[in-house]
Amino acid sequence: MTVVDQPAFGRRLRQLRLERGIKQTELAGGPVSASYISRLEMGNRLPSAQTLSYLATTLGVSLAALLAPEPPGLPELPEQPGPSAAAAGRTALAVPCAAGRCGGDAPVPARGPLLAEAAAALRDGDGRRVVDLLEPVADLVDGVPFGWGWHLLWLLAEAYGTEGRPVARVEVLRTLAECSAAWAGPGVDTARAGLLAELSVGERTIGRLAAALENGERAVGLSHRAPAAERVRALMALAAAEAEAGLLYRAAGRIPELLLLADEVVPRLAAQAYWTCAGLRGREGRTEESDRLMDRSLASLDSRDDLAGWARLRTAAGALRLRSGRTDGVEALIEQAQRAVDLVGSPGQMAVLFFLRAWLCWAEGAYDSALSYVAEAQRTGLLTFHDRLRAGLLRSRCLLALGAEAEGRTALRAVAVEAEDAGYLDLATEAWKALAAALDPA
Repeated sequence: MTVVDQPAFGRRLRQLRLERGIKQTELAGGPVSASYISRLEMGNRLPSAQTLSYLATTLGVSLAALLAPEPPGLPELPEQPGPSAAAAGRTALAVPCAAGRCGGDAPVPARGPLLAEAAAALRDGDGRRVVDLLEPVADLVDGVPFGWGWHLLWLLAEAYGTEGRPVARVEVLRTLAECSAAWAGPGVDTARAGLLAELSVGERTIGRLAAALENGERAVGLSHRAPAAERVRALMALAAAEAEAGLLYRAAGRIPELLLLADEVVPRLAAQAYWTCAGLRGREGRTEESDRLMDRSLASLDSRDDLAGWARLRTAAGALRLRSGRTDGVEALIEQAQRAVDLVGSPGQMAVLFFLRAWLCWAEGAYDSALSYVAEAQRTGLLTFHDRLRAGLLRSRCLLALGAEAEGRTALRAVAVEAEDAGYLDLATEAWKALAAALDPA
């Protein structure tokens, strides 16, 4: 009979999971649920033999390694929510931040209940409540121990994300990136790679492409010895930034490694990897290969596992088809995504669906309807920088098609200039070409 020592086993399980960049929900399956994994890691449950076998196999370790005594100095922080375990630097090494934002030992009354309430609100999707709780004390993290300050800022960053405040989220992520400069110890490169990949995605979302490229390159550089999950996240972040910057040859060069790594990660991350590769092949004009990769992406994720992610994949597939000049099947993809978004989606996903409907209407020649949908998408204020520019380009083309030539040309020039200034060279080129055609139809 296997003897399991709790809570030491829970800390060991958490360490192995975080080293591989896996969330509790991603580790769940077979005989265990995410909530059961949480209870195991907190030391509140003893695992069965079947559970031990499943966990060892899924984590890729022997049973002896899973049950090995914990090394000294393991952090005992509560689980932090976020898109990946390493993305927030979950090793949370107990050293002060370089920027002085996360260090110190001065007591802060009731910090435990405060963070517990914020974490519960974030779990329930109430980002507004998290912001209300943590924003007033975010500047006071100098006076709390490192782990608490880090946890507070990460929860706040995630809440800004759910509330559609990407600029505020990036600013907090930058602070956390500054904190990570002072880290030392095993697993630091993996943790920093995850954080910098997350920051790269955030910077690209708000149109800071140079910063996205820089952080993506740093993430990839640090992820060489990281688990496959963190390597995939870093490569996807950098490839996306490179593609937007017109460096498609560099971005496409990352496809072979991404496809190899996709076999080593959980289905949700594999779906994102296939989706990224499909988009890159689509930009290269390799439509058949792009379609095959997108089909693999769609087949990788079950709606029962992640309904919101399942919906995002369908909007991505629809956009990919429209980008290649096709409309077949796009309406069905939009309707599938719409049903999911109505149940679990965010306002940002709804904005993307408005934009996608506008794009489809434009492709089918329904310019008045396209203008109406694009206005709805723009009105939300929740489109990413790239989608906002593309929505502006779409609106300009609709105006030209409807005979509002002066207004359409002015709008086209504004999109071209903004895209060029931000470094989105492919989009800028598309806008300039459209403007040239509008000025000289012959």
